[in-house]
Amino acid sequence: MRRHGTRRRKWIAGGILLLPVALGFIPGLPHPFIDLFLWWVPPPPRVEVVAPIPGAERVLVVSPHPDDEVLALGGTIAQLKAEGHQVLVVFLTNGDANQAAKKLFTLSPLRRAEDYRALGYRRQKEAVAALRILGVPKNAVIFLGYPDQGLTALANRNWQRENPYTSPYTRANYPFYSNSFNPSALYCGEDLVADLATILRRFSPTVIYFPHPEDGHPDHRAAVGLVLAALLTVEMEEQPELRLYVVHAPSWPAPRRLAMDLALTVPAALDQWEWSSRELAEDLMGLKLAAIRAYSSQRVTNGRFLVSFVRANELYATSIVSALPMGLPAPGR
Repeated sequence: MRRHGTRRRKWIAGGILLLPVALGFIPGLPHPFIDLFLWWVPPPPRVEVVAPIPGAERVLVVSPHPDDEVLALGGTIAQLKAEGHQVLVVFLTNGDANQAAKKLFTLSPLRRAEDYRALGYRRQKEAVAALRILGVPKNAVIFLGYPDQGLTALANRNWQRENPYTSPYTRANYPFYSNSFNPSALYCGEDLVADLATILRRFSPTVIYFPHPEDGHPDHRAAVGLVLAALLTVEMEEQPELRLYVVHAPSWPAPRRLAMDLALTVPAALDQWEWSSRELAEDLMGLKLAAIRAYSSQRVTNGRFLVSFVRANELYATSIVSALPMGLPAPGR
């Protein structure tokens, strides 16, 4: 009798373990395990560009993926909001090509577009939750919805609308998300730059944070040229200050663990740039850590790397448009 009970429990346990794999074979079904921890949170709404507040510092944060903004600038964003400044965060992609997170939550090796699309929505939910901790309301968070791991292609061979890029992960060639800023866009450099230009005109930022041109991630490096191309298409009364942040550099940050008593140092490969450091009080570091933890899909696969950004300061380099690499077709081409 005991033997039969043990066998039954093994069958039940095996069935539970195989369930996510079985769900992964149903065509068109988004994998429910991806949304397991955020199933009660609706996707963020599509929002328009917030109107600029006269007299306030207007800070535009351009983030290639959801979590870059918190890793590089979490404390800075919280401090700016506490001081009454206006912050608008724009995500170029939804981080929907993270293979490690997708495989972990689905327990399936299959590359299903439905799974990656569901992952993109989850990253959006995490982003809004993280930014809310830092004081940024959801109506100041814009999702452009362009392809994760595809920005380099958009900045080069898929620049024109006549030749859109198709994501090998989501199988889409347009910003299909229900909250994408420009649902009529295609995955091409022209449309991404046009979206950024629209945001620049409407928000008129006084400060822009975006990736450093020598960041180790190709999406980050491509983002630099895309932002600059947008800047060159817009006539602004006051040229915004450009601040460059880095997330990916060799063996950086070190050590790879939570070390709130340490300070971030400039990556060795980038020490020729002029860097500024913003010191963070203990309460700001606490807010930043809480915001990082809101990215639950990233913590599971990359937690030690993420928390290593919670240090006593944050770094950025300053530059002007003419000093940065363009590497894109002429605006308006």
